[in-house]
Amino acid sequence: MNKKVSFFDIVKSMESRRVLSSMATTATWILTMIVWSNLKLIYLKYLASLFVWLGMIIFVVFFVFFLIRIIKYKSLLKKEISHPVSSNFLAWIFISSAVLVAWIWNVLNPLNMCIYPEITTKIFYIIALIVGSIVVILVPFMLTISENVDPKHAVWIWFLPPVGIFVLVFAWNFMTLHNIWWNWIPYLNIFYIWMAFMVYLLVNSMIYSRLKFYPLPAPEIAPSFVIWLAPVWVSIIAINTFYSVIEKTNVFNFDLNTIKTLTSLFSAMLAWYWLRWFIWTILILWFYFIKKSIPYSLSWWAFVFPLAAFWIWLNFVNLNLNCAFICSLTFIIWIITVFLWFFVFYKTIKDIVTLNAFNK
Repeated sequence: MNKKVSFFDIVKSMESRRVLSSMATTATWILTMIVWSNLKLIYLKYLASLFVWLGMIIFVVFFVFFLIRIIKYKSLLKKEISHPVSSNFLAWIFISSAVLVAWIWNVLNPLNMCIYPEITTKIFYIIALIVGSIVVILVPFMLTISENVDPKHAVWIWFLPPVGIFVLVFAWNFMTLHNIWWNWIPYLNIFYIWMAFMVYLLVNSMIYSRLKFYPLPAPEIAPSFVIWLAPVWVSIIAINTFYSVIEKTNVFNFDLNTIKTLTSLFSAMLAWYWLRWFIWTILILWFYFIKKSIPYSLSWWAFVFPLAAFWIWLNFVNLNLNCAFICSLTFIIWIITVFLWFFVFYKTIKDIVTLNAFNK
């Protein structure tokens, strides 16, 4: 029998890892909007509206809980920041904020679903910029001085900070393309793109070594393996939208033809690099399903978020290719993503209603 749970018990239980649901819901909403724009089925627009409001509500609720935890439970927050795995979940704040910035301009505003897009996006971007800058400095520092970090702690969740940096870059790129302009941001974006790649390569090497020399992690966190794929496709969006900014403003006085060629070449190299990891990820997950099984846990949200994010990226690439096959495949993946979202959402709500989520 579950014990009685107070409001502050709920606040204490709201670790950052729970907010994978916000990122997954936002990504599912964006993918639904893409499918709706391709098929023009009106009910998909309403379903997308449901996802967007749920995503925003989840984000706001968790952000309020996060602020309360900072004020009332500093020791819990310090413990979370010091933990070699859970500290990386703090990236949810600036990932969710930056994604909302990008897609307010690309989805909500064109559909007249956002009343004050400029003010709203500035607020979300400032949150993403401040929190993102703190997290990418504070988390590595805390891990460096910690005496409890073991190579086995190197898991796929470590990729969330570089994913967040890339998302932060293309969020501002979309704002710039809609004439919200601060002169110092392009210089900051160059720094962030470089830093994100360096962090990604560093984490990639550590995780590859961990998988090579240590047993596979517990099946409960196997879904987070898919996060390994996310930095590559968000980096492609980041550098391509950054080229669009340079093309529009030419703030650096670069030769545009050279930059366009380099951007296209680098994007193609990243895409082929991603393919290798995609095949390996499928094989690893298949091994888990066959040999170990993957029991349900909160980590199942990690299935939803990268799957939706990948097909959002592929649709971005398809704007230039105009391939009917990709449109059809996007629809199939959308069905799988929505099914997964409803399944994991149902299980999450069930845990909340039965109070199991707060007694763990």
